[in-house]
Amino acid sequence: MSFIEKVFSWWRSRRERRETERRLRREREERLRVQKIEEEKERRFLYRLGNDFESYVVSMFDPEKFELIHRTPTNDDTNGKYVKSMKFPDLRFRERSSGISFWVECKYRARTEDLGNITWCTERQLKNYKRTYYDTRDTIFIMLGLGGSVMAPNKVFCLNLEKINFTKLFYSTYCTNRVKVDGIESYQQLLEISELKGKKQ
Repeated sequence: MSFIEKVFSWWRSRRERRETERRLRREREERLRVQKIEEEKERRFLYRLGNDFESYVVSMFDPEKFELIHRTPTNDDTNGKYVKSMKFPDLRFRERSSGISFWVECKYRARTEDLGNITWCTERQLKNYKRTYYDTRDTIFIMLGLGGSVMAPNKVFCLNLEKINFTKLFYSTYCTNRVKVDGIESYQQLLEISELKGKKQ
């Protein structure tokens, strides 16, 4: 092979490598773009589910006995911008008769994990909820919908955040805290339902 042929061969292989690298980069960028679109679709779907379950929980509280004084905005409400109130639990009520304020965090799960366990929040969310409790000293109830649909869950459980220290709930911890009534009549009723009868989480 002559010198010119060697140079030409080297140049051609180099060009082919560059074209291959460009093609692989384009394919990688396209995969990332599609993945981002899918993640955004899933995020919006989950937000809709969360909002629907919040609405279901709000309907459990008799408006003649409770005033809804706060509903935490979602990313959709703020056009993706973070606002300080987004770290709060979903809902805040005031019992009209006593003036007692309390928070409600709404979580829906279509099914449980192994052995009936449920991962109900992230570490960051748990820290935010605990900080809200320590700052306001208002009770935070976790309303956990399970099975069925977000607007008609098979079961709803009510837990007191003060007694929860982990992001995973064991079945034995929440199974006795089922809400067995059509509507919530009083703050005291919530305290009784959310009383921790099983092992502390």
